[in-house]
This record gives sequence, C-alpha cells and structure tokens, in this order.
Amino acid sequence: MILRGLVGIILGLTYGGLVGVLMFLRTHIGLDREHPGPLIPNAIEMAWLITVMSGVITGISGALVGLVVGLAAVDKAKAAAIGFSFGLLVFALLSIDSWTGSGLRNFSWPDFVMFPIGLALVGVLVAVVVARIKPYDL
Repeated sequence: MILRGLVGIILGLTYGGLVGVLMFLRTHIGLDREHPGPLIPNAIEMAWLITVMSGVITGISGALVGLVVGLAAVDKAKAAAIGFSFGLLVFALLSIDSWTGSGLRNFSWPDFVMFPIGLALVGVLVAVVVARIKPYDL
C-alpha cells in the first residue's frame, strides 16, 4: 500500500515538473533580458513567478490526486473522475476574482487544460501503474 501511494505522489510531482517546464517555454521565449521593464517586479521576474507557481500548484495537486488514486486502487474511469473533479475544484478556486466578488471571471484555457484535464490524465496514469504493481504490493 505504501508503494502505491509513493508511485502516485511521484507521478503527480512529475506532472508538476512537466507543467513547470512547459510554462518556462511559454513565458520565457521572447523576453528581452537587456531591458526587462521599469516595473518591480519586471517582466522577467513575473515570468519566473508564473513558471514556479504553476509548477508548484500543479505538482501539489497532482501529488494529492496520485496519492488518493494510488491508495484507493480504483479503476481508470473512477481515477479520471477523481482527477477531473479535484482539478475542477482547483481551477474554480484559482478563477475566482476576489477583488470584486462577482464570481468566476478569470477563465483561461491553459488553466483548464492544466487542472481538470491534466489531473484526470494523471489519475488514469496512476491507476494504470498501480494496477500493474498491485500483485507485487504486500
């Protein structure tokens, strides 16, 4: 049982690392290193902030989904449902515009792909790996 949970956590953190690398490529290509901008934080610092925060948030979310799916040892459909529902919850919490209080206003497609869809795929991947190592688990 410990091995299944550990596999889920490792796969979830790997997903966070993959998202961090993809966000690095998305935010850092085309930045002018010589003239980063007059604001503090400037464009380069904001690109790093976006890269690190997206990797950390998706890594933690993926690790939680992987842990739940790994310990529960559910099938692929239930694992996808767990990942999608948890990702939808995280997506909704990150989309709330808390300054005006008028509801979900910060909708973005990359976030929707990262959280509900990506975490559903992480859940399915963990379910497949756990099903393969389940006979060896004590």
